[in-house]
Amino acid sequence: MRTRVNIGLQALATVALTWVMADSSVYGLPRGVAPSRSHLYTSSGAGNWKCLDGSKSVPYTAINDDYCDCPDGSDEPGTLYYAIGTSACGTGYFYCANVGHISAYLKTSRLNDGVCDPECCDGSDEFNGMVQCPNICEQVGKDAKEERDRVRKTEREGGKIRQGYIAYGMGAKKKLQEQLNSLQAKLSAVQLMVNDTKAAFDEANAKREEYLQKTKTEREAARKAQLAPIIEQQSKRLAHAVDVKSWLRAALEDLKEKYNKNYHDLAVKDTITGFDEYIKELEQETIDIAMGESQDAERERTADELFQAVQDQTRNVRKEIGKMFQLLKAMKKDHNVEYNDEAVLKAIKRLDSLARTWQDDQNEFVGEELLEVPKDDFEASQPREVKDSKRVIFDTFYSKIREGVRAVGLDFMFDSAKTEWERTQEAYGKATEAERKLQSETQDLERKLDMDYGIDETFAHLVDKCFEYKDMEYTYSLCLFGEALQKSQSSTSLGKFSNWVGYNYDTQLYTGGTKCWNGPERSVKVVMSCGVVNEIVAVSEPSKCEYLYKFRTPAACRVISGNEAEGAEMLPEATMPGEATGAIAAEVTKKRDEL
Repeated sequence: MRTRVNIGLQALATVALTWVMADSSVYGLPRGVAPSRSHLYTSSGAGNWKCLDGSKSVPYTAINDDYCDCPDGSDEPGTLYYAIGTSACGTGYFYCANVGHISAYLKTSRLNDGVCDPECCDGSDEFNGMVQCPNICEQVGKDAKEERDRVRKTEREGGKIRQGYIAYGMGAKKKLQEQLNSLQAKLSAVQLMVNDTKAAFDEANAKREEYLQKTKTEREAARKAQLAPIIEQQSKRLAHAVDVKSWLRAALEDLKEKYNKNYHDLAVKDTITGFDEYIKELEQETIDIAMGESQDAERERTADELFQAVQDQTRNVRKEIGKMFQLLKAMKKDHNVEYNDEAVLKAIKRLDSLARTWQDDQNEFVGEELLEVPKDDFEASQPREVKDSKRVIFDTFYSKIREGVRAVGLDFMFDSAKTEWERTQEAYGKATEAERKLQSETQDLERKLDMDYGIDETFAHLVDKCFEYKDMEYTYSLCLFGEALQKSQSSTSLGKFSNWVGYNYDTQLYTGGTKCWNGPERSVKVVMSCGVVNEIVAVSEPSKCEYLYKFRTPAACRVISGNEAEGAEMLPEATMPGEATGAIAAEVTKKRDEL
């Protein structure tokens, strides 16, 4: 015998249940039961009904009688007493028919609670009359149908484009494999060529080294003869420069010793201080040069080394002259003329005289630039022709040297060896470059062949295709299966393609981007949806350095069959338990707010 908890509530329930059973549903089923589940709520021949979990049988009249007979609560799909706090079962679901829109399930605990639940646009969840919930399913259904029509149109158009993607993708990997086979054959041939050209180059190089060693004495003699007049001329310039340097140093030393310290002339003091610093630096450089010369003393210098030594000395002396001229000229400009310091006046007079002498020396040697060293005609790595240095004296002398070399047969001998060496070197270089190029192309094709392009290779059409999205501050780019970037004044990597997320081929992950300051490496999740064009429609940063791209593409559309495209639209049936979407609830809430 059932036990009733509250006699007052029992009486009220009896009245209400009479109304419930009299008008239980538009489908003639117990309230809260979906038509698709009508076969589960039929009476047996004996007037009994079995709980849906099969645990027990109860009288058919026990359905919706506000008493939980079944452990799974299936006998109370639409009870009334949740509104007044005496719920029979807390695990049931109520079916909202929502005629004209999409049906939905609602937890029975939310029946008659004084709230017009958005899942039930027909208002059937508040059937006790305490709250009037208008039936707005027709209005909501109309708007929803328009949206579904738009989506279906996009799917139809996008699906047709996707079919083209599929056709491309099905043949893409076959073509890639054919290209790879061809490249691998070329690579094998080129690798044989690399081996052959390397052997030829090694042989020519050995001959070259042997020849250079045998002719070392003759070539060095010819080189010395070639450079002798140039070294002589540069040495004259160096000697004049050394004289000027000595005179300038003597002038500064005399100034330092004899200037009147009582005048406190700042310009003079700055010159003396600068001279002291110069002397200190010069002493250190002299030590370094001496150490270098001591190391070279053990071997005889070549002609080029001798020429370079003269050049270096000339360059250093010119640098010292420039420094001392600068010190004296600054003092001449800024010294206090009212002091009439004899040492200062003498230093200025010597400055003017030395400046004229130095200028005359430069004019004698046609400008201040150092003389250029001609190319070594015997160096195998250099061209035979000497570049025009615009100095006739060198060109004329060099021509005579060449004639002398030819006279002894060295030029002919070396020319043959050099031609062979350069020819084999060039061939070997071109072969190795071709090998590197083919290896790179082969690796790229292998990477593309190993890529997962989705069902029917749909996404193969989008490989390496790039798209951009601009917001107020940045431009975001995405090269599918490649790299995602954030661009402003410069580009920041947000990650390179890593993998698909899940098994639906609608989300890609790009990782290993530029590391954030005091944060992780940047990464991107690309979420794809159906669209008739390929485009990035939104970019956000849900978490620090973790970006979200929303991407529309025909590759994410369904391919709709002819029957599905032409047939009448069927509204989706709500499924158990309670899978009414948030979008449905949002539509209903919006309409009720408008009302």
